[in-house]
Parts: sequence; C-alpha cells; structure tokens
Amino acid sequence: MKILAESTLTSKEQLTVPKVVRRLLDLHAGDSLVWSMDAEGRLVVSGGRQNTLEDIRAAVAAAGKLKPPAGVTVEDMKAGIARAVRSKHGRR
Repeated sequence: MKILAESTLTSKEQLTVPKVVRRLLDLHAGDSLVWSMDAEGRLVVSGGRQNTLEDIRAAVAAAGKLKPPAGVTVEDMKAGIARAVRSKHGRR
C-alpha cells in the first residue's frame, strides 16, 4: 500500500485532509468523507460527495455508445436460463 500523506489528530480531535488527498478525491468545502472498514480490518476512506447531473452526463459521454451483445436472441437467453435452473435444481 502506498502512503500518500499523513495527518495529525489535533487536541480538538480534528484532522486536516492533505491537499494531495483532496485533489485525488476531488473534495471541496462541504463535501463528506465516508469511513469504512473492509473485511480484513483495514480502514477505507472515500469521498462521499454525491454526483451531480453534470458528473453523470460526463461519465455516460465518456463511456460512449454501448452495443448489445452480438448473436444473442431472446430464445438463446430463455434457453440459458432454463439450463441454469435445471442445473441448480438437479432437473434434466
């Protein structure tokens, strides 16, 4: 794991978010941080700012036009589902 920066807890139990972290998480005044613990007991801090409509539009535009999978029909999907159900429930 790469250490990006370090902060010190003040006597008022406050932290300053280092500039490199603010830039990385695109944090601005009024934004929230989400503190969570992963399955291995590590602390994970992430930006909690909600996406704006402009953020969503930019992400969709960057993704480009999505193409449906080629060669898959509704009948193919139904047959695949039937196979999965038979396999899961032991029916032939």
